[in-house]
Amino acid sequence: MQIHRIFSVMAVLASSVLLGCAQDSATVAPPEPLIDVPSTNQPPAAIPNLAAEGFFTGSEDNTSVPISGEQLLSECVARMPLDPLKMIGTMTMRKMYGVEIKKFRFAVFINWGAVQPMARYDILTTKDDPVETIHAVRHTDGTDGSLLLSRFIGADMKPAPTPELSSQVLGTDISWLDISLDYVWWTNPTIVGEEKVKGRICDILEVEPPAPIKDCAKARLWVDRGQRVVMQAAQVDEEGKETRKMWVRAVQKIDERWVMRDIEVETTGSGHRTRLHIDNVFSVELKEEK
Repeated sequence: MQIHRIFSVMAVLASSVLLGCAQDSATVAPPEPLIDVPSTNQPPAAIPNLAAEGFFTGSEDNTSVPISGEQLLSECVARMPLDPLKMIGTMTMRKMYGVEIKKFRFAVFINWGAVQPMARYDILTTKDDPVETIHAVRHTDGTDGSLLLSRFIGADMKPAPTPELSSQVLGTDISWLDISLDYVWWTNPTIVGEEKVKGRICDILEVEPPAPIKDCAKARLWVDRGQRVVMQAAQVDEEGKETRKMWVRAVQKIDERWVMRDIEVETTGSGHRTRLHIDNVFSVELKEEK
């Protein structure tokens, strides 16, 4: 399979990657939220020198059915951004009825198109005091493409034990798998079905981690067939149970590539969810080394 091995983040906070640049759309809301938890409508953020569109607005759908899991995963990776980006947002954890439990600020720098794809995630208090920093590097030297994390605590960047990819970020529902969207580089992609998500057909894809990950035997992805974008994801344990579920609330388009703007994650049976929302995103111009 010939794909450009770029590294992901909100995914970012993924990949997992995320973007906060245009209006929310009802077509990208997740399944019904916990009782009485209202959606938070954030104002649009100005994105200098970047053309942004609403969720799939004006974009021609790919109507072909993917012939294999490898093709679908490859096309999904190909729709992710390559240019360096900096993103700033909030991560909020709420109980049923909307009671706020935790809230953090975060800043993300991603460079997925680098020779050695990398990202930096800074988690801060609501007053912007540093809590912890994660450096992530994906190896593209012929190995399994595994993601390596380094963790640092506080403003003085004191080294700390490396977190598990499946571990929750500061006790929220969101894990480093969600933030980095690491599962789009996993192995043995298999299409296991299809399902409509908010009126759009999604192919359901199951992937396995290239190396064992605690409490995660595989991931289940709902990929929008028309745009080849992950719309939902679930972490599945060794018994086949979905232990966590992620919904994409909004995505945005930059230079023909899609990034996530807003995600929501629930730990099964916990009675709470965590929402990661990007407030601002900036294009970063890197200086060439002489």
